[in-house]
Amino acid sequence: MKQLVQLLSSDVKTALAMQHEGVPQEFREQILEQQRVQFVSTRMGEPRQLREAKPYSFLTEALASSLGVAEERTEMRVEESDKIYYWIKSPEHSNVWLRIATEPFEGFYIHPPIVYFSVILLLSLLGGWIFTKQISRPLRRLEFAAREIGRGDNPGQLREEGLEEMVTVTRAFNQMARNVQQLEEDRNLLLAGVSHDLRTPLTRIRLATEFMPDEDAEVRDGIVRDTEDMDQIISQFISFVRDGRDEREQKGDLNALVEECVNSTKIQTQDISVELGKLPQVAFKPLALKRLITNLITNAIKYANPPLLVKTELVDQKVRISVFDNGQGIDEEEIERLFQPFSRGNTARSGGGSGLGLAIVRRIAEMHRGRVTLHNRNEGGLEARFEMPLTRFR
Repeated sequence: MKQLVQLLSSDVKTALAMQHEGVPQEFREQILEQQRVQFVSTRMGEPRQLREAKPYSFLTEALASSLGVAEERTEMRVEESDKIYYWIKSPEHSNVWLRIATEPFEGFYIHPPIVYFSVILLLSLLGGWIFTKQISRPLRRLEFAAREIGRGDNPGQLREEGLEEMVTVTRAFNQMARNVQQLEEDRNLLLAGVSHDLRTPLTRIRLATEFMPDEDAEVRDGIVRDTEDMDQIISQFISFVRDGRDEREQKGDLNALVEECVNSTKIQTQDISVELGKLPQVAFKPLALKRLITNLITNAIKYANPPLLVKTELVDQKVRISVFDNGQGIDEEEIERLFQPFSRGNTARSGGGSGLGLAIVRRIAEMHRGRVTLHNRNEGGLEARFEMPLTRFR
């Protein structure tokens, strides 16, 4: 607007100066025509175009300042028709107006309020996005850390940053994680200590039993069986504590591991077969996964009837290892309870042991982002199924 007022002021000054300098009429009209300036007299009344032109007080004020005259001596109006005409009242003659023509604006014109509202909207969206990121990023870290704790892993201390409320929540979560980790360590230490200390008197009992006379052979054999059962229970306690969480993962052939587990259990029964499907190389913890497969096979040997079948296959981008037996199955309402520590099934499939076998299996499966399930077969028997996703590693 300043540039526009300066250009119009220059035109007005030039037109008025030519009148004072005595420029010839023909030459003056030629210059005014080139500059598109007309002198319009209002002695006989204002023409229709002037009456319809819109006055602008702020333009009048700026023009008067540029011409160096009082604001009362001039006025500016804008006419929009075939072109844009600026009507400027001559500061020297109250009944003379200058009509200056310009070409209409070409291009795109945006009303200022639209620009203001658009900028405010964009800034609001940007601020909301930044605010949401400040909240969602710590929440995602909390979600991931909570899942890690749920699997028994230690996610470490989370950074206490972000909004004040998020800092408070993160600090409380870190304290909870430390307490859970300390409880886990105390529990493992207790179980390991008790299991270790129990083996010393068991060894003495077993040694003393060997010196019993032959006429007490039946009693001696019973004591030996009981000490062996107790030793097996202690071994399960130690396996439950040492679940292989600290073992490093290795990429290898899962079929080879299954064959090794089957061959090691053939000492207990020869009536076991294997069907190995085509599996890709996957990463797993060898010792932990070997314990899982061995426990499933041992449970089938101990609680069910041969023959047994161990099968591997790839289903829906998941590695599946199944152990099929020919036992009497399990009540559906008992299946979930069997995975709890120190839980054993009904009389159809129960026997000795501590009830930790399936609890160990579930912990190892969750360690591999997998799951273990039991399914009663339509043809009789039970399927113990372990599944591990191929896309678990990021």
